Order: sequence, then C-alpha cells, then structure tokens
Amino acid sequence: MKRLLFSLSFMGIMFFWTLPSWPQMLSKGNGDLRIMTYNINEGTDYLEVQAATTPGQFVLAVGATIYQVRATDTHGRMKAVAKQIIAAAPALASLQEIDSWFTSSYNPVTGQCGTPTLEFDMLADLTAALNEQGAHYQVAKLKQQWAIPMVPGYIYQTNTFVCVGVLDYIAVLARTDLPNLVITSTDAQDYQHILYFPLPDGRTLPFPRAWISVDATFNGKPFRLINSHLESTNIGDIRRQQGGELRLGPANTSLPVIVAFDSNSQAYPYPQDPTYTDFMSAGFVDAWSARHPNLPGYTSGQDQFLTNPESKLNTRIDLILLLGRIVPQRIALFGDTQDSKTPGGLWASDHAAVAAQLNVQRVP
Repeated sequence: MKRLLFSLSFMGIMFFWTLPSWPQMLSKGNGDLRIMTYNINEGTDYLEVQAATTPGQFVLAVGATIYQVRATDTHGRMKAVAKQIIAAAPALASLQEIDSWFTSSYNPVTGQCGTPTLEFDMLADLTAALNEQGAHYQVAKLKQQWAIPMVPGYIYQTNTFVCVGVLDYIAVLARTDLPNLVITSTDAQDYQHILYFPLPDGRTLPFPRAWISVDATFNGKPFRLINSHLESTNIGDIRRQQGGELRLGPANTSLPVIVAFDSNSQAYPYPQDPTYTDFMSAGFVDAWSARHPNLPGYTSGQDQFLTNPESKLNTRIDLILLLGRIVPQRIALFGDTQDSKTPGGLWASDHAAVAAQLNVQRVP
C-alpha cells in the first residue's frame, strides 16, 4: 500500500511538473500584463546559401531556399501562429522573422530578372488570420532589418529559373480591445554592429539587425517593451555587442523594462551564451528561470522543413527578461505541442513562443 501511495504521489508530482507548458497557465482575464515573444519562422534556415562557395552553388542554393519557403506553407502556418497568439492573449506581442518574399522570372541568357512580384507577405497573412479568428490586434511598430536584393536561382525540383528577393522585419503587435493598455510612444533603430555575409563572387551582403521599443501604460502603470532579434552567427562577438547596444540604448531608462526577444543566445542547456550572461550580470531577471528554475523551457530546434513528427526543440533562446519593478507571475510555452501544427502536419514555426503574465509595479 505504501508503495502504491508513493507511486501515485510521484505520478501526481510529475503531472504537476509538466503543467507550466500548458496554455491555461496564463490567466484569460484583463488582469495583469501579458507579454509574448514569437519567432514565426521565415520558412528557411538558409543552410544551403550559407554552405555555397561558388557562384553555381549559390544559384542552386537560392532555388533551394525559395523551394523550402513554398514547401513550409506560409499562408497556412500564419493561421496556426495566429491561433497560438490568441491562446496566449498577450497585450503586446514581439514578433521576429516576418518576411516579405519577392520572386520573378530569370533569363539565364541575358542574365536579367523580370518584374518582381510579392509572393509571400507574412505580416499581411498573420494580421488577416488574427482578424478571421476574432482577435483584435494592430501593428504598434514595424522595423525592417535586412534586405536581400533580387538574385537568380535555379529550382532543380521543377527545372525552372527564378529570381528571389527578401525583406525581413521585426514587429510589435498590440491589442486594441484593452482600454487599460495605452501606447504612449514607439522607437526603432538599427544596431551599429552587424554581420556582413561573404558572397561567392567576392562581394559582401550586409545583414542589419534592429530593436523596437514601445512605451506604454497598463492600468496606469508605465513600462517599456523591447523587441529584437540578435544575430545568430556570432562572428567577432557581434551578438554580444548587439546585446550591449540594447542595454545601453533602449533598456537604459528609468521605466520598468521588458525585453521580449529572440536572443539567439543560449540560456539552456549549459554552457550559457556570453550574451545571455551579460544580461544576467547587468541585473536582468529571466522570467522563465524565475518561475520554473528546474524546467528547460526549450524554444528552438524544429527541422528546417517543419515536418519532424515529434518536437525537436532543444535550446532556450527566446526570452522574456525583466529589469526594474516587474514581478513575473506566470510564464508558459505556446506552439510546442502536436495540436499547434497546421492541418497539413507542419509545425507553426521552428520556434515555440513564450508568453508571461507580469505585475508591473508603479515607479516610485
């Protein structure tokens, strides 16, 4: 009997242990402030482009990239992303990897691209999906990061030439049905430290990264939300330098600060990325660690094509960091379970979203 009771107690403990990943761990009322960060996945990891070392390989890599974007069903995924945002019901949502993809014909004889056509507009798809599902959100601030000009590619699966161009954005969405949320100002700026990607023909392509800040009040209490997508390739400590710019720039304020972003800096598993430890040393509180110090909270790692049957999330890089008079009450993952997939079986993103319920206290 004692052994049975112990087993039942252990099962109960383990059941409770898994609860923090459930959406219902965030309250649904109009109480304390709810914030979300979500990398919604531009549809590719550019693995082939990064591996290309000759102009011919680069043309094949561009074709492989647009093939991947088409295969990952941007239109359908944005409906699944909207579902996760609605489930978390954040007052403000930081979003990363919001892309506009342009394509055109390509004439390999003349080397000329045709007139570009907007093939995928992820922000338009997402806002449409939110509206269709009954949510009330609008863009509080949108900032372009990097741009890839129209470049030729060859899609070997369809034996076609194509030109492809990309504009990458970050954004903050705000709920419009919360009278106790008032946005007072917004700002956005590029980082000075950025990556220059070497092309096979000897040129370099700049990859600017940026931050967005939104000053607001919630129930009359002021705060600042910061969104960013730090560099994933940490050549020359670029990511760490961007983190320093963020702390000295928009986070350098007397307001309570919430940084909800894709940090690209590993908080778990160990070893932790220096960019992350810099934030901790500067006095920021990791909302996930504060609420769930013994849970990994993995947010990144699904396959490039998003077709892996079981979740492969294996690192925690999507963070909600707090500075000043803010108390984390609850925090949970969204988009990390099987029911978050599209009807076609794709993960909504290669990242899980993180949403937190916070108590912003009055500045004395």
